[in-house]
Amino acid sequence: MTTDIRPDMAELTDRETELFTWTKQWYPVAVVEFLDCDRPHGMQLLGKNIVLWRDGTGKWRCFEDTCPHRLAPLSEGRVESDGTLLCAYHAWRFDSAGNCVSIPQSKNEEIEAKHCANPKSCAVGYPTQERQGLLWVWPESGVKAQLESQERIPRIVPELEQESDRVLKVSANVRDLPYGWDFFMENVADPAHVPVSHHGIMGSRYQDAKYYDMPRVREMSVQDGFAFGITPTPPTIKEAIHDFQPPCHMRIVSTFTDGGQLILALYATPTRPGWCRTIGFQVLVKSEAGKTPPGLGFFAIPMPTWLGHILASLFLHQDLVFLHYQEKALASRGNKRWLDAVYTPNPQDKMVIAFRQWFEKKAGGAIPWADRANASN
Repeated sequence: MTTDIRPDMAELTDRETELFTWTKQWYPVAVVEFLDCDRPHGMQLLGKNIVLWRDGTGKWRCFEDTCPHRLAPLSEGRVESDGTLLCAYHAWRFDSAGNCVSIPQSKNEEIEAKHCANPKSCAVGYPTQERQGLLWVWPESGVKAQLESQERIPRIVPELEQESDRVLKVSANVRDLPYGWDFFMENVADPAHVPVSHHGIMGSRYQDAKYYDMPRVREMSVQDGFAFGITPTPPTIKEAIHDFQPPCHMRIVSTFTDGGQLILALYATPTRPGWCRTIGFQVLVKSEAGKTPPGLGFFAIPMPTWLGHILASLFLHQDLVFLHYQEKALASRGNKRWLDAVYTPNPQDKMVIAFRQWFEKKAGGAIPWADRANASN
């Protein structure tokens, strides 16, 4: 009788009692070059409605998408020429720190200054930073959050921190997808689906669905996730590693026999239940001889940005329907655990199983949405 191939459950005992804290992390929410600098942008993060906008110093800011006056969405407002964010409902203005600097309906300047000095007039701000072309948000507010955010580095690609002409970045794509963060991460932890779901772009479902094993190459931890390899690899590839770095990053590295590397930097940010925002790009590291490695299908070929957007959708939509309905099928089974609902007899499922174990045992088994009423909209 065939049994499921599952990692040693001993690692899931109570010896590691720390749980992953979802709100004390950096999340990539946008590709900076794709943002319109002259207007605010509304989105969601962990069920919170947030607004992104660029102030007069050229720095991107993130506020709760709610004006403290009458709770109108600031994302419907305007970025003014003086670098403030104006609420389009009653023209209250906010500076980059969230302080209210103008209440035009006030009787006089003295009363206006008094109302602006009241902490209740302030917008709620979240720490932000730009790194490697992405805008990152820390989903806690306040002085303590600002200090804590400075102590943690986002899940960046180390190779892009190097000043080397051997490292090439292929332009990014960003999509909001109608399935949850966990199903995205499960999907990219599963290389076995690639030639089947992405038939015609990344192989053949009839010829390339083959056996391989996935040995663990980095042990599981709460903060740093885990990594698995693939064996055997194709003749031109020396090593292939899938590296999950919570909460948002899957780093997939193929090292070729000549020393060149293809790095797929895949990010998924939980926006609201049943949805996630994905950002992905390729990094090509030339061999010491200067040879550029092959990229992912035809996506590494130089092309206009608009064409890259169109083709990224083609790729992502090939397996979108499977993930959407997988999520619905699991939800229809009530509180049944993922590990009990599926049948995973082959070693190709090892990393998917490890991901579901990490999610359940290390991260609480569910994303702590900030406001389920808002998150479902």
